[in-house]
Amino acid sequence: MVLERMVARVSAGMRRLADTRAEKVAFTRLFRNRHVSKQEIIRTAAARTAEAAAGRHVLLIEDSSEINYAAKTARKRGLGRVGNGKDVGLFVHPALAVDAADGSVLGLAAATIWRRAGKKADDYQALPIEDKESYKWIAAAKAARQALTDTPLATVIGDREADIYEVFARLPDERTHVLIRAVRDRALSKQGRLFGAIAKMPEAGRIAFELQARPGRPARTVELAVRFAEVTLRQPRLGADRRDPCERTLNMVEVREIAPPSPKEAVIWRLLTTPPSKHSPMPAKLSISIARAGASNSCLEP
Repeated sequence: MVLERMVARVSAGMRRLADTRAEKVAFTRLFRNRHVSKQEIIRTAAARTAEAAAGRHVLLIEDSSEINYAAKTARKRGLGRVGNGKDVGLFVHPALAVDAADGSVLGLAAATIWRRAGKKADDYQALPIEDKESYKWIAAAKAARQALTDTPLATVIGDREADIYEVFARLPDERTHVLIRAVRDRALSKQGRLFGAIAKMPEAGRIAFELQARPGRPARTVELAVRFAEVTLRQPRLGADRRDPCERTLNMVEVREIAPPSPKEAVIWRLLTTPPSKHSPMPAKLSISIARAGASNSCLEP
């Protein structure tokens, strides 16, 4: 009942969820019960999602949200600092399971919840991925794959924050693909850089869509040139982990606006995807639809 009320009323406040005093008391007792933990809530949700996801190709869509309690600072305890470094709150990073064929939402597959305490260490970039907040991308995906035991194929999808070498090195397997929006112009295994290499590829085709208006930007029809290529990335030197391969081969898809109003307004999306295998092919329809929406250290990046 509590979950149904939260969904229907888009709130987690007891006063908004409860219709009577008796309900408010019951809901409060539920969350104060020491046997009710966030880990158990997530496990229960993931188990239900696993039943719905059985036998399907599932998209595991990850992203982070900030829960800000600045207005209730005096009444909240045990919280950390949020993105602005001043307000108190916490962070949640869920992995939402969606059917790849029809887009139906299957449920929560995993989630990571944490508090941010203190500032980043001076050598933060050199730390192992397990000691960084960015490990959430790997932890949530692995937890989701462990929960979805009867799901034959899952594609982990992340935005530019997930453009992390360890994500490409550790997540893909016969049951798991990744599809990440690229933001880093990475070094390639032989020579050159990622963005320059894809820009030299011939056009594979063109697609168009209507870009909606927003403040300061009128609506317009956008025509995009599509390019793709197989690329082999070199492992970055900073923070390199010898457990990871020193290079990783992926597919890259780029869609770039033709004749934009100005260079700053150009629509450019670059996606890094796992190469398909004969056991778990990546549907071309999936990559196109997302594009439309928007070891030895001898080979390390210098």
